[in-house]
Amino acid sequence: RASGLTALSWQQIMEEPAEPPPMLATGIPKVGLTVLAGPPKVGKSLYASQTALALGCVVLYVAEEGSLGGIGWRLRRQAAALDVLAPPFELAHRQHIRLDNRGSVAALRARIEATRPALVIIDPLNRAHGADENRPTQMTPVMDAMAGIAYDFGCAVVAIHHLAKPSAERRGDIWDRFRGASSIRSGTDANLIMDGSGETVRLYGEFRDAEPLSMYLTLDRETLTFQPGDGPRLAGKIDPDALATFVEEKIRATARDVMERFGVSKNTALTALDAHPRLDRSEGPRGQLVYFVTVQ
Repeated sequence: RASGLTALSWQQIMEEPAEPPPMLATGIPKVGLTVLAGPPKVGKSLYASQTALALGCVVLYVAEEGSLGGIGWRLRRQAAALDVLAPPFELAHRQHIRLDNRGSVAALRARIEATRPALVIIDPLNRAHGADENRPTQMTPVMDAMAGIAYDFGCAVVAIHHLAKPSAERRGDIWDRFRGASSIRSGTDANLIMDGSGETVRLYGEFRDAEPLSMYLTLDRETLTFQPGDGPRLAGKIDPDALATFVEEKIRATARDVMERFGVSKNTALTALDAHPRLDRSEGPRGQLVYFVTVQ
């Protein structure tokens, strides 16, 4: 073999399990790096902490923003709702973890080696490094640091991230709104997006070794916990305010966008779009109709 280089034979590869890599929780590989993204205040941190408490496994939650009192209040309410009394949950609160700093990463790895958590949560990603998130050369080491933790310690690492706001350049696929360099999205085993407003959000997932995920979650604001929920009604009218908000967020929306968001037929989508007093339409580059909010 070449000096310093090892390679697995076909026989050694075939000794790996025949099944896809297992999941620790919905959308989170048991071993690997997951980025959970979404707009501000959609419930990313609540979903992450709820998942951590419900699992009952050893968890290290690295919180680089928020007050200790606020975090404790949210965790207490979630734990009560889940009937969890004393979970093996550790919180590293504002420890100034920097994933682009070798000394900081070494300290984090030492803590993980001592406690062996099954799940490590970094919340939020942009507070856990000093790199320019739009530069791949700077973000790749950050992603490598988290992936190294996952693979070296056989655990799940979840990093909380933000979506960019809708714009003329980001009005297509929701994955186009993944903020920062492409190395953030590509340097993972799984990516999750929470999107929506109010009590109902939609959870999207893309995976290196699994089928895509799409499901609805409903937030109980009393317990601060999410439960699987139903999507928008398949029939009937679309709420005009919700439709206007959706189109405004998209900048420009097609009937297909409305069909996917509200779970309605093409005829229902077109009827609602054409009848809305705040919406106007024009022809897109491929001849399809696109709708936008009229400036008053």
